[in-house]
Amino acid sequence: MEDIRRFERENTVDAANQLPNSERFFSDVGRGGLRVLFVGNSITLHAPKPEIGWTYNWGMAASSRENDYVHQTMKLIHALRPDADFCAAQVANWERAYWRGEEELEFVRPARDWKPDIVVIRLGENTGENLLAEHPYAPALIDMMNFFTRNGEGRLIVTDLFWPNPAKDAEIRKAAKTLGAPLVHIGDLGTRDDMKAVGLFEHGGVAAHPGDLGMKTIAERLFDVIKTMI
Repeated sequence: MEDIRRFERENTVDAANQLPNSERFFSDVGRGGLRVLFVGNSITLHAPKPEIGWTYNWGMAASSRENDYVHQTMKLIHALRPDADFCAAQVANWERAYWRGEEELEFVRPARDWKPDIVVIRLGENTGENLLAEHPYAPALIDMMNFFTRNGEGRLIVTDLFWPNPAKDAEIRKAAKTLGAPLVHIGDLGTRDDMKAVGLFEHGGVAAHPGDLGMKTIAERLFDVIKTMI
């Protein structure tokens, strides 16, 4: 158990102000086909923060935009569906105040109103475990997932945590099961240095994020489910 706690504590990147509110989502659209939405945190999208050695604007800590898990997943999807469009919504603020519900999702409402066909929920690491007893987590996750799928109009895929946490992972599994969503396991990756950007960034919290191999593995595991939907 202490090892699990240690892996989670590696994430020392502040969840606050990872992106300006006006930049909490991006889109690559225009093909007119399948619509895929990725909902996440810094692993999905983090704006430049030079004071911690992160100077890019894509999924931390990939070496390039093309190598983060969003773009690697879309590369796999485009091999089957060249017409697929995609969008990413960064909701680290929701992770820290999830009990406030849709109030914390207003800045990414355009991503939901885009009416995605597939919604990938890949988050939870920034939610403090100490909050779970005071603010029930699974019901809030369910409400958030329903927000982005428009109450089931879009297909839902959920991952557990990159840095595993038994209490939070259990709540994520509960929410996914309630909504009948496939759960993609990635928690083993966060316990392996070869899946992180160890040695590539001076800041330990940045380096603890998935490197290119970790991002690629997340993408491959997501695609194993997505390909059954398209």
